[in-house]
Amino acid sequence: MARMMDDPEQIAAALRGTALQGHPVEEGLGGTFLVADVEPAQLLDAWRAARSATPTTGRWPVLTGVGELYVEPTDDDIAALEQAARTVDPWSVYRRWGADEPVSVDDLRLYVPSPPTVDLVARAARELTLPMTRAAVERWTWQTLLADPVLTEWGHRQSAWIVGTRTWYIPQEVQLVLLPTPKQWLAPAWIRYFGAGDPRMWEALAAAIRLWEQQWGAELVACWATMLQFLVSRPPAAGEQAWQLAQQLKAVGGSLQIGPWQLAFAVTRSDAWFLHDRP
Repeated sequence: MARMMDDPEQIAAALRGTALQGHPVEEGLGGTFLVADVEPAQLLDAWRAARSATPTTGRWPVLTGVGELYVEPTDDDIAALEQAARTVDPWSVYRRWGADEPVSVDDLRLYVPSPPTVDLVARAARELTLPMTRAAVERWTWQTLLADPVLTEWGHRQSAWIVGTRTWYIPQEVQLVLLPTPKQWLAPAWIRYFGAGDPRMWEALAAAIRLWEQQWGAELVACWATMLQFLVSRPPAAGEQAWQLAQQLKAVGGSLQIGPWQLAFAVTRSDAWFLHDRP
């Protein structure tokens, strides 16, 4: 990795020959630089161009809404976040809301799907000792769907709509932020996600991003205040890997209106994630 660039003309030169050639580069808050005139219809092309230049610029790119960059961290802030990203267990901080709620027979239809070939709700009522936690019912659902090839294929069909970038948000106005670091997990020092609303959560989010990069090749593409978008190069295998990842994504994306079994199926085939946490 080359030394981080701090001159807009140098950065513009590094972007020549890419989709960002000719785009104005100007200084932003907290040591960042902003690449202007990014068209919403060309978000991924613009981000990939800036990402391909990271080894040269020394800067990680993140797409945000215009005006959503307002934090100027100190060197001490960044060093503390770096330390936390390497030491904090994010899953001791991020926990799925409602996972420990008891589920009764009358509640089963809320958490167990209804494939056309079998009455899974009736089967759950027979096989499970209720009441039991929502998390336990959801795990039973995932394992049951995965154990039957017909149900597995049905589960994949039901989850196809969240594979890839189909659910990604596209704003009307965009800015491409070049962070003053090549380490994507330090993005919470500059960019705020609603699901990480205080320093403890910033640390946990940084740690989660670092782990996701190591485990799945996840790369932070965009933060739209209440949404995070990632590209992924190594999807998990079906089974426990996919289930644990789905739980993590649901914990960080607390407003995702997706059954965890659907998300677990989707992540095994997807090269992108969408997280959402709103007021």
